Amino acid sequence: MGPVETFPDEAVTIVRAADVELGVVRLRDSFYALRNVCPHQAGPVCRGRLVSRLGSEAVGLVQAGERSSVLMCAWHGWEFDVRTGRSLWDDGYGLRTYPTIVRDGRLLVELGRRREVAPGDGD
Repeated sequence: MGPVETFPDEAVTIVRAADVELGVVRLRDSFYALRNVCPHQAGPVCRGRLVSRLGSEAVGLVQAGERSSVLMCAWHGWEFDVRTGRSLWDDGYGLRTYPTIVRDGRLLVELGRRREVAPGDGD
């Protein structure tokens, strides 16, 4: 993909690898690669905005979670966790994700594999 410093923190960078368009998201020292196709109507999901995940531990209390960990589709606002690709509202929908590796200061994406999601990752 390129040198890690070319990927700004808390931003989506659109790249093309082989015949696949990806959105690469950098959250501090972690990188996530997502296919730029929304499962809703095949829109360019990675051209949307990164937002904080909202949650609540009690009635009337709303708190922002990890900054910029949710990708909101540019077309219709569907929301996905960038770490897992999972839809926030329905586990039946998700984005294709790919493993990333940083080697010698460069970001690499493994297109032939899906990213493994650890139990509890993204919850």
